[in-house]
Amino acid sequence: MSSIELKTELAKTISSLINIDEATVSRSLERPKNATHGDLAFPCFLLAKSWKLSPPQCAEKLRAELSLPKGIASAEVAGPFLNFRFDRSPFIRSVLEKILASGSRYGSGSSSSETIIVEYSSPNIAKTFHVGHLRTTLIGNALDKILRHRGYHVISINHLGDWGTQFGFVWAGCSLWGKPANETVDALVELYRRASALKKSQEAGDLSAEEKNYPDVNEIARKYFLDLEAGEKYAQEFWQWCLDVSMEYFRATYSRFNVAFDHYTGESFYSDKLDGVKKDLEKAGVLRESQGALGVELGDHGFARIYTPDGRSLYLTRDLATAKYRAETYHFDRALYIVGAPQILHFQQIKGVLRAIGAPFADKIIHIPYGHIQGMSTRGGEFVEQNYFLDEAKSRALSAYRDQVTKRPEEIDEEGVAEVVGLGAIVYSTLSRQRMKDVEFSWDHALAFQGDSGPYLLYAYARLNGIRQKALAAGVSVTTTPDAELLTEESAYQLSRLLEQFDTTLDHVLAEYEPSYLASYALDLAAAFSRAYLDLKVVGADPAIASARLALFEATRTVLGLSLQLLGMKLVERM
Repeated sequence: MSSIELKTELAKTISSLINIDEATVSRSLERPKNATHGDLAFPCFLLAKSWKLSPPQCAEKLRAELSLPKGIASAEVAGPFLNFRFDRSPFIRSVLEKILASGSRYGSGSSSSETIIVEYSSPNIAKTFHVGHLRTTLIGNALDKILRHRGYHVISINHLGDWGTQFGFVWAGCSLWGKPANETVDALVELYRRASALKKSQEAGDLSAEEKNYPDVNEIARKYFLDLEAGEKYAQEFWQWCLDVSMEYFRATYSRFNVAFDHYTGESFYSDKLDGVKKDLEKAGVLRESQGALGVELGDHGFARIYTPDGRSLYLTRDLATAKYRAETYHFDRALYIVGAPQILHFQQIKGVLRAIGAPFADKIIHIPYGHIQGMSTRGGEFVEQNYFLDEAKSRALSAYRDQVTKRPEEIDEEGVAEVVGLGAIVYSTLSRQRMKDVEFSWDHALAFQGDSGPYLLYAYARLNGIRQKALAAGVSVTTTPDAELLTEESAYQLSRLLEQFDTTLDHVLAEYEPSYLASYALDLAAAFSRAYLDLKVVGADPAIASARLALFEATRTVLGLSLQLLGMKLVERM
């Protein structure tokens, strides 16, 4: 029986004796903070008033009258608490058999009828994909993977910033200095910067001799964007070229990050769907003119600006059209937006406007905010580009690997290991902090092979692979039905208890949209394995005992590997 089933049976048994409802008893049964005190503890303060006894006396009385249900081995009084211990061998057997039979499907849910949209990352076309997008990308990717594993129908969307005046300035740059021979995002960004700098010089009247010969760059950019919105062929072709160059760059970067999307649909996709929003607003009669714009008054959430006085759409307009399209197309049960905390008011206004027009999906929109990431900018204050960041992580990981892992397998692909370890360092360092807290990134901490780090977890997984390979080479038999009676050590039991908590950890993650819970769980599991490894010799032990211990470590390898993959890490088999 699982710990949840054992708790349910125990709550039912206690409830029948003390005249307190089963749900209250179940909530009161908790695992002691000190694992040596048992598996569940019942506080007898609840009984003192009705039994007219002190809590310790209540614990003694309850122990004397209680018949322990199957699977509960003992009950011990500890002051005002009655502590219960599970029957260990059946419990360990149940946990290991379930994991070994399920493999990579362990902890997965049956197919759910619930459809969930997950929107995350959302970089801007023709601009650098930098680490300012790191938290949305990694948090969104982890939630995406975990939701799929639990059986939900997930639709992941990258809402690209592919519409706006930046294209006008890139076009102006091409017009003035020619289309770059090197078709890269860096070349597009350089054109944008040069054109923007020229605009500032022209506005300030501080022009060099060469700049005095240039036409008004702002007028070139403005005319281009008007032509783009009007559907002019040359403007659309140039925009498509910018999009193609950017998408090649984005897809290559996402591949390094172990990230993939079902759809790349940016703001431009919804440009022909804005009329529907306007009709809904007019029908509801909620549009008002205020603060130099047309919008909706939302009380505590302020005035939501939706149109300029001359009727041009704003950012909020496009987000409303996006939400409406997704509701009508995907019929989502939840739409998760992984967007930074500074946008909290923006999403409050989106939901407020949708409620004002009577949209039935307004409360299905869920903003998942996160804090700032610090320590990842250049001396000039700009965010570091993602690939440069990954390259730096790989380079540092290679040095750390060679310095800290002294016994390395022969013919190991050190470059490949360094790429995986560098990514793991970034992923864990980012996701191990609660999402609403600011993250202070440190290379020394992120790349340590001991303690609270991604490399430590990956090294633990590689050690588990090493145990398996050596055991198989020594002839230790592999079984999916281990003899749990032979796993008598405390470390074996505590490791099994932790393995069983994988299910509830994933539930906890999804209840609060908080991947840090899974990161903490993975760290606890790796630490429990390290303790058990000292006690549970496999090669050289009695064959039956060796087989049982190998089954325990195989289950640990499965769950640790699965945890890391759901966080978004890649795995390395040997280090």
